[in-house]
Amino acid sequence: MSPIHPDNAAPRSDSDSAREIETMRRHIEQLQSSGHELSRREEMYREMVQSANSIILCWDSGGHITFFNRFAQTFFGYSESEVLGCNVLQTIVPPDDASGMDLAALMTDICTHPERYENNENENVRKNGQRVWIAWTNKPLYDSDGRFIEILSVGNDITRRKQAEDELLRMATIDPLTDALNRRAGQMKLKQLMSLAQSNSQPLVVGYVDVNGLKTVNDKHGHQEGDELIQLTSHTLRSALRKSDLFCRLGGDEFLIILPKTNLAAAEVVWLGCLSALTEFNATGAKPYPLSVSHGFALYDPVLEPELSPQEIVSRADQIMYQEKTALKAREGTQPR
Repeated sequence: MSPIHPDNAAPRSDSDSAREIETMRRHIEQLQSSGHELSRREEMYREMVQSANSIILCWDSGGHITFFNRFAQTFFGYSESEVLGCNVLQTIVPPDDASGMDLAALMTDICTHPERYENNENENVRKNGQRVWIAWTNKPLYDSDGRFIEILSVGNDITRRKQAEDELLRMATIDPLTDALNRRAGQMKLKQLMSLAQSNSQPLVVGYVDVNGLKTVNDKHGHQEGDELIQLTSHTLRSALRKSDLFCRLGGDEFLIILPKTNLAAAEVVWLGCLSALTEFNATGAKPYPLSVSHGFALYDPVLEPELSPQEIVSRADQIMYQEKTALKAREGTQPR
C-alpha cells in the first residue's frame, strides 16, 4: 500500500513515499539498537508518523491492523480503538472491487508474498461505505532473525485520477448511442476470447446482427426515431444474453455478439431468448414499428481451425446473416439492405 493524500492535496511521488518509508525504517532500527534512548526516539518517531499528511498503517501476516495513524483515522472514519486488531478486509478493504476483482485474494497474496507488492493500487472503502482508490507503497518488516512480522503501508488517495481514467476508457470503448462496447473494443475482446478459446480448446460462437427496417423508420419517422430503434434493439438483445456473452455495436445498425464456451446449438438457444425478448417488446405496442433483426452465427473451433482469424470468423457470420436477410427480403418482395 502507499502514502495517501486526499485528492485536493498535492500528490506525493512514489520516490517521496519510498524515502519516507526508508526513513521510518531507519528510525525503527535505531529504536531497536539504542536502548537507553528508546523512550525519546520512540516518541519522536510516533509524532512524525502521526503528523504525516498520509495514510500510514501496519498490518501483520494475518491481515490484522497493528498501527493506524491519525490521518488514516480521519480519512477512513475509524478511530484507533475501532480498527486495531481488526482485519483489513473487515474494515478498509472490501471483498471485491467494482470490476469484480477478488480483493480478499489480493490481500492474502500481499501477506504471503509482500516482496511482490512494493507498489500496488486497489479499491478501498471508508467506514461510511464510500469506495475510494488508493495507491499503496508497501514495506515488509522483519525481526532480528529475519522473520517477516508485518507490513508498513503508506497510501495516496487517487480516486479522482481513477475516475478520470475510467471516463477516458469509457469514451474510448463505449458506443455513445447504445452504451454497448464500440467496434474497436469489440474487436479487441474477440481477439482475446479467441486466444483464450484456443488455450482451453473450447468453442466460441460469433453472431452478426443487423437491424431490419431502419431505412423505413428513418424515412417515415425521422433519423431521431431511427436512433431510438437502434437503442431499443440493442437494449432488448443485451437483456436476453448471458452474463458471459459480449455485445458490441459495429456501427450503423450492425452489432456483434460473442458467446464464449458455446457451440452452434447452444448459441441458437440463446438466440431464441433474444427473439422472445423482441417479441415481448413488440407486443407492448410501444412503437409504431416492430423491432426486427437478421442474424448469422459462425463457429470458431480452435481444434479444427486454430489459425482462423477474428476477421475471418466475423466475415463468416456476416455472410450467414446476409443470407437470412436476403431470404426475408425475398418474402417481403424488397431488396436486402
